[in-house]
Amino acid sequence: MAHQTLLNDKPARPNGLMGNVGSFGNDLATLATLQTKLAAADMRESLLKAAPAIGGLAVLGLISVAGMTALVAGLALWLAETLQLRPAVALMIVGLGCLVVAALGAWLCARTFGSSFSTFRRSSEEFDRNLAWIKTTLTQSGR
Repeated sequence: MAHQTLLNDKPARPNGLMGNVGSFGNDLATLATLQTKLAAADMRESLLKAAPAIGGLAVLGLISVAGMTALVAGLALWLAETLQLRPAVALMIVGLGCLVVAALGAWLCARTFGSSFSTFRRSSEEFDRNLAWIKTTLTQSGR
């Protein structure tokens, strides 16, 4: 009976393999939580950097839809009148020119948008260090 009282006063700590596995599992869970928090912080930071590019793309899209309709029609009618072309041919020529301008604007915005996610490099590097730690822990635990 006295032996039981003595054991109940000590905190239960698993020793040996089970203790090491439990500790390693706890470390992995903590590491996964921290990695998730870092990725979320990087996502917030990247979205803040990308906001001007996203806004620019939205505004350019609205401007191109609204303005190009009137511009294409007016320019095509002017070309048809000036060059003695049929209106359909003039509309196709002007439409092609508008598509080229829109593609160039989208390309410039896409370049800005792509570079705004460079902060994920930090999460990637940290994840690589965490994987290296896990590999080292697993290889050293058998010694």
